[in-house]
Amino acid sequence: MTFGPRCIYGAPFDSNNPSPEGPDILENFIIPQLPKFRFAVREGLDDSFLPTRSEPFATGWDVRCAEKDDVILKPFDRKLISLGFRMYAPEGYWLELRPRSSTFAKKGLHCLYGVIDEHYPNELMLAVQFINPGAFYISTRMTIPFGEKIAQVIPVKRRDMVVEGISNEEIDKLYEGRNSVRTGGFGSTG
Repeated sequence: MTFGPRCIYGAPFDSNNPSPEGPDILENFIIPQLPKFRFAVREGLDDSFLPTRSEPFATGWDVRCAEKDDVILKPFDRKLISLGFRMYAPEGYWLELRPRSSTFAKKGLHCLYGVIDEHYPNELMLAVQFINPGAFYISTRMTIPFGEKIAQVIPVKRRDMVVEGISNEEIDKLYEGRNSVRTGGFGSTG
């Protein structure tokens, strides 16, 4: 696939476009330097395929299905769906790919979580599976049309960690006192 030469920058606040109260209002605030993610839309697509926020304080930025033909899924089918853009993340940042809240509830479409590393140069893809939730939603197939919002991306700052291998006995000793009330395993808190 080829990508167009243009690159659009997105940010929730534009310091070059001050608020309606006038430019003086900006002098009273410290405006943090926001990380600049750059996106290049695949040739033939328009800017509506760039990640967009549905409201100013939304954490996730919606992304759309960029498959040329409708994606048709039968129950439990899995598919990779093109999102129609590439990304260049600032150093130390990555994108988390997540489902939209309504995608599963309304359609039975499960979007798998994904990590888009800062050094990933290719078009972003979304892994989906159609789960037919039985009594709540009965369908023998579902269609994802071109341009439909299907997931969201969230910018995340990369964190490093130190990995140290220790024995199970040492782990038990570290947990003494911290989780003295919790005795069960997976799923034990409800």
